[in-house]
Amino acid sequence: MKITAINVYQKTLPYVGGTYVWGPGRVIADADTTVVVIETDAGLSGCGECCPIDGNYLAAYAEGVRAAMPRLSQAILGQDPRQVGRIESIMDDVLKGHGYAKAAIDAACWDILGKSCGQPVWMLMGGKLNYKLPMYRVAPIKSPQETVEEIEQIRGQGYKQFQIKVGSNWAEDIDRIRATVPLLKSGELAFADANTGWRVDHALKVCRAVRDLDVYIEQPCLTYEECQQVRRRTDLPMKLDECIDSLQMAERVVKDHGAEVVCIKISKQGGLTKAKKMRDYLVEHRIPMVVEDTWGGEIVTAALAHLAASTPEELHVNSTDLHNYVTGTTGTPSPKTENGCLLPSDLSGLGIEPDFDSLGVPVARYVV
Repeated sequence: MKITAINVYQKTLPYVGGTYVWGPGRVIADADTTVVVIETDAGLSGCGECCPIDGNYLAAYAEGVRAAMPRLSQAILGQDPRQVGRIESIMDDVLKGHGYAKAAIDAACWDILGKSCGQPVWMLMGGKLNYKLPMYRVAPIKSPQETVEEIEQIRGQGYKQFQIKVGSNWAEDIDRIRATVPLLKSGELAFADANTGWRVDHALKVCRAVRDLDVYIEQPCLTYEECQQVRRRTDLPMKLDECIDSLQMAERVVKDHGAEVVCIKISKQGGLTKAKKMRDYLVEHRIPMVVEDTWGGEIVTAALAHLAASTPEELHVNSTDLHNYVTGTTGTPSPKTENGCLLPSDLSGLGIEPDFDSLGVPVARYVV
């Protein structure tokens, strides 16, 4: 089997709530996602999607995904897409770093691999170890009272885990955390996610002010080293996200006992292939994890569901239904959710096909 063509689509995904505020200068109204569809000489096709939501977040704008496509596509045209390790190696050889740009191609290859052997991707990643994936839902930065109201609304939809966005103003963040976390019910979890937004001294002020509450502190500062400064001076559990961008960083967490929870985002790691390597390493060392992605539609959610489904239940903290954060669509059928859980598809491959009616015409096409 050989890759004969690669089609690239661009889609705007409006946020369902109008504007999504997650830090200073970080506001999402319309996200820019890229869908890749790979065609083969065997008649099979596969799809993938990548949606980096902000230049401050992944150090690249969405345009960077499409800018990388000519180089990546020319390198893998004529290759067997089922050889996901070889495709990974080729892409890494022709483009150093920029894993987010490779993620959609990588997912499309896994999709074809699954379809070629009639198996869902989760089967190829170790089997289904997790049948109903608990999800968290984000409460964007708003006033404390508005955040309380949003969490109550989210709870009514079946969610039991909440990511409370902070990191804008540390004093206001204290008020937001103290207004919401004490209202948690039995079995519920809260993550105060600063998305790198605090200085070390401000993060310490927040941790001291909420030390009596049952809350995870998520990525308080920009660098791993800064987060460790905070970690050494608080007994609140810590989740790391943005700074864990490679297997080597996961190894540092294990060596340093650097976090209670690690977040795997598929595009941040560079695709399903690399994300699986990190997942397996964390499983081996019994580090609980969140399995998700940065943003996106149905295809992104389908991909993360397969990685999460093949993660041991006891080490999977949560995932999220990114397609339900947006009003545009990228694929069909839509991933199923039920009572705050994401249900992985049992169909072959990723279990989803591109919604061509929604995607429109390709913005680029590369052929042998």
